[in-house]
Amino acid sequence: MDAGDAAKGQAVGLEPFTSHVAHLDTGVVQCTLRVLKMNGSTMLFLHGKETNRLDEFAVAMPARPPSKDVVATTFMGDHGQTDSLVMAQKLSARYGRQFYVSMNLQLDNITRPVFEKALVTYMKEHLQQFV
Repeated sequence: MDAGDAAKGQAVGLEPFTSHVAHLDTGVVQCTLRVLKMNGSTMLFLHGKETNRLDEFAVAMPARPPSKDVVATTFMGDHGQTDSLVMAQKLSARYGRQFYVSMNLQLDNITRPVFEKALVTYMKEHLQQFV
């Protein structure tokens, strides 16, 4: 078997990348959601409906078994517990896959839970677009 045959054999189980765009309106927060679903990971961009911004970017992924932990880091933007990092950790823990997240929204303690609930509901209704 040559290298071309080996590559074909490996590619059989791979799904093509898919992209998806949606607008979420929670009443208090309106945003654009851009999703790129890849093999084993999902990239999620969240920004205001009228602005395309990329201020921060984080990644989270499940740790190697038998650990149930999630490892995460911010590789663009502020250090520490950024909104992008926290969202990536939550999504990775929930769905057991790698998530890249750029969350460029101005949320506070009142709007954040409302937005997160709307996002989770949308993701459940359109799961095939995310995982």
